[in-house]
Amino acid sequence: MKVFISQLMIEILYKLIACHFVGDYVFQNDFLAKTKGNNFWHMLAHCFLYSVPFAVVFDFGWQLWVIIASHFVVDSLKARWHKIGYVTDQLLHIATLAIYLI
Repeated sequence: MKVFISQLMIEILYKLIACHFVGDYVFQNDFLAKTKGNNFWHMLAHCFLYSVPFAVVFDFGWQLWVIIASHFVVDSLKARWHKIGYVTDQLLHIATLAIYLI
């Protein structure tokens, strides 16, 4: 079986990754980064801020709720419950976003 990856899919993947990094690093201040593991509302605020670049770049509708929910679960696994580390956290975020290419 031959896997076909188009130029358009690569461009979309780059945009998804760029949105992820802007949402996860640029839109997250130190306060949210330090407190999201202990405060539900801070985690929720982070997840909503994280979704802003996706809304702007892709004009997502229902997909935005999937992004918010999946980010909430993955970040909770790392920041609140300490079940995963940084690398696993990032890989899960990218894998979740890559699903949009299927």
